[in-house]
Amino acid sequence: MAPKKNYPATTEVQQLEQAGFSLDQIDGLLALRALYTQGAYHEADPERMRQEFVRWLYLQGRLES
Repeated sequence: MAPKKNYPATTEVQQLEQAGFSLDQIDGLLALRALYTQGAYHEADPERMRQEFVRWLYLQGRLES
């Protein structure tokens, strides 16, 4: 799964540079964040699956809060 090309705000890159990260490290961190937000690193444990199912039920109107 390739990450989407989300270009970070300039301030994010500047903050990471000020924290001492190199441009290569910043690229790696931003790519990792893109993958994580797309769900590449979410574990498929039973509790998470149950929560996703409950959310689906709620969104379908089959479960009230």
